[in-house]
Amino acid sequence: MNAKQIVTSYLIVQAVATAAWWSMLWFVPSSVSWFHPASWPRETLLGFWLADFLLLIAGSSMTAIAITSEKAWASTAVWSLAAALWYPTFYCIGVSIITDQAWIAASLMVCMAGMTLAMATIYGTPHQTPATIRETPLNRTSAIVWTFTQTAIFWSVFLWILPEGIVEFQTRLHWPLFLHPGQTSGSITLFTAASLLGLWSGWAMAVRGDGTPLPTATAPKLVDAGPYRFVRNPMALAGIVQGIAVGWYHGSFVVFIYAIAGGFVWHCFVRPVEEADLDQRFGERYRQYKQRVRLWIPR
Repeated sequence: MNAKQIVTSYLIVQAVATAAWWSMLWFVPSSVSWFHPASWPRETLLGFWLADFLLLIAGSSMTAIAITSEKAWASTAVWSLAAALWYPTFYCIGVSIITDQAWIAASLMVCMAGMTLAMATIYGTPHQTPATIRETPLNRTSAIVWTFTQTAIFWSVFLWILPEGIVEFQTRLHWPLFLHPGQTSGSITLFTAASLLGLWSGWAMAVRGDGTPLPTATAPKLVDAGPYRFVRNPMALAGIVQGIAVGWYHGSFVVFIYAIAGGFVWHCFVRPVEEADLDQRFGERYRQYKQRVRLWIPR
């Protein structure tokens, strides 16, 4: 499946999934309570029906058709859709922050907005060819700013909003959370250590690689300095450990599974694509680095 097909397929799935979700809300009225604060009237959620139909269902479908038909305005459509989705997403996050409820809804919106933005970066601008990996040389300042902006966004989504949604889902199913002495201090310590590794990795990628960790704005130089001397993807390792720390903090085995599953997805689906790209771009130098440095465990 090429990059254009990936974007088109996702947009079709998004349109169908949104239609199915609204069907569930209308035909199973009790499901509405899962997606809005308990004290708020159900109409605060159901009032989004027209916006979701026009933006998510019709908008995603029309954008998919534009990409398939190779319309000149396809790039504008996918980027406009990605930008528009963040307004309701920020609204849902804001509601969850002030009520500490409806994290499931916020998580779903973040997933859709984030995935649509990812599809936009894959499709690219009118002057770019759609690609899952795109080499993007940057000056040092731009590389640092973009790397840590991406880091802040990824941490907010994967280590805050999604775990909150998982814990809320677990609570609604009456699955117990665990609690033990030293849990808060231990989890915060582990999270801090993993975060420092992640920041160190991002700094090395920006300063030594002149790019970012994002595949669609990847570094043009092979980075084998800093934490990359010890493992080949310290940023992925840091993210998995951070996720485990968040699960420990919440007392949620389900968040543990979420963190480990994320590592499994990266290892089985993302890593092979990235490594094939690195091998193609850097050849023997990358192959020697791969033999010298292990993926997960330092020598």
